[in-house]
Amino acid sequence: MSSENIFKIGAVSRITNIPVDTLRIWERRYNVVVPIRSSNSDRLYQTKDINRLTLLKILVDHGHSIGTVARLTNDELTERLAIHNQKVIVKNKNVKSNINVAVIGEVLSLQIEYSNIDNDNFSFTGIYHNENDFLENNNNQPIDILIIEYPAIHEDYIDRIETLFKNSAAKKLILIYGFTNSAAKKLLHKKNHTYIQAPVSVNNLQREVSELIDISSLKEDMPSNVELETKAPSRSYSNKQLITLSSASSTIKCECPQHLSSMIIKLVQFEQYSTDCISRYDKDAELHSMLGNMAGHARSILEQSLKKIVEAENLTVN
Repeated sequence: MSSENIFKIGAVSRITNIPVDTLRIWERRYNVVVPIRSSNSDRLYQTKDINRLTLLKILVDHGHSIGTVARLTNDELTERLAIHNQKVIVKNKNVKSNINVAVIGEVLSLQIEYSNIDNDNFSFTGIYHNENDFLENNNNQPIDILIIEYPAIHEDYIDRIETLFKNSAAKKLILIYGFTNSAAKKLLHKKNHTYIQAPVSVNNLQREVSELIDISSLKEDMPSNVELETKAPSRSYSNKQLITLSSASSTIKCECPQHLSSMIIKLVQFEQYSTDCISRYDKDAELHSMLGNMAGHARSILEQSLKKIVEAENLTVN
């Protein structure tokens, strides 16, 4: 049995969103799962245990008492969920958006299958329990956003994740993980994806997807004659030069050097602010990176305008 598929009770609590004390009570009173015991008596759970606990958690959240469902088989739990939700939403038939989302993950797929999601911003292309399920049943469905869930991520998973994302032809990736180590986290943050640590509710996930769609829409709405996806050009003027040019307004009738210099300095400050936010707020790192880069392009455009004035007025820039 691979140690990568074994989880301690704290990890299981985070992944399933079931408090540790509740897990212990469910085991002691109802024998819902039988975790393995380590040499020092720690509870060790397998993936199948996490899946069963997730089914139970969903039913309890829907109003069923744990005592009435604890001894049901997994098939009986699934059947009861299907009865509870007469419609299992795999794909919204009343499609209101052209944004397609696919989900891969044993726990997350269960949560979504038995949640009545009706979102105007996106629809599900498919919900898959694992990678093999996705590869066998996807049928080249168009995907805009791919969501992948892993209980744990190690550094040797990164290439596999990137290959799966590339083969899906999706435009954006949301990666949900229970636990990871510092080496894997360092590799992950080199990629331009969205990362969320479990547990994540279905409602929170909907908000994350909607925010990602809004960010992508911002990019698509920008003028096509400026390549905003490319890195913004380096600065043409130092702060000292800009201050010098702004004072030139007192010697010429046109006050444009002053106004342009002031706006450029403000944009430079915003670029720095966005860079600071990238390191401070991991969740919104992609958004702040995009905003800082756009500010850099805007700054470059204003610098070109300032150059025209410098040339036209024959101003000296040291």
